[in-house]
Amino acid sequence: MIRILDVHIDYVQSSPFEHSSAQAVRALQGVTLDINSNDYVAIVGPSGSGKSTLITGIAGLIAVSKGDIFVDRYKISRARRARQAKIRGKYFGIIFQFSEMLGRFTVEENLRFAFVASHGGMDERYASRLSYLTERLDIADLLSAYPTRLSGGQLQKTAIARALIKDAPFILADEPSGDLDPDSVLRVKRLLREEHERGKGILLVTHDSKLASDATSIFEMREGKISALLK
Repeated sequence: MIRILDVHIDYVQSSPFEHSSAQAVRALQGVTLDINSNDYVAIVGPSGSGKSTLITGIAGLIAVSKGDIFVDRYKISRARRARQAKIRGKYFGIIFQFSEMLGRFTVEENLRFAFVASHGGMDERYASRLSYLTERLDIADLLSAYPTRLSGGQLQKTAIARALIKDAPFILADEPSGDLDPDSVLRVKRLLREEHERGKGILLVTHDSKLASDATSIFEMREGKISALLK
């Protein structure tokens, strides 16, 4: 289970003017939410509402100003960075809004590195997982390509594969359909549904109401708060 208890996250917004002081911005304001291991939760809302900040907070990638975030029995929000990285690696497959592929390595090498980082080495699960994801996302012909030669949509699909090849218990998806054409959006939608049917817990943040429609619960976020339960 992921348990989010009265979480506030602030960050400092610097000013471009030399004599102006930096301003503190409250990105999350008292968010409380439980996500069980078999839940499919979507959060929708306008840009700047705090959706992506929530994903990074759950993953331990940004400091929590107030409140706590638990992943199973671990308080990831207060753990040291090395401990946060271990929790993140064990529990989460994270689809970031922008691709973080390593440009010096092929797509297949990027996927292999992600699997090894999560499992400590290669085993028979890698080949079956690779086959499954490349077929679902239609990226088999991209495995030998370098990320720097891919289009935005191709990069997004390979980044989704890299997040999911770990086969982690939870999927955190931050606007996974941003650079995708309609056919690819449908592929991602089906893939997330299949992963949920396989027992994964999913937290999806998105502008796309169609992508969110498979979620069992849909919340709206505005001004750093969960403002409504839509489904």
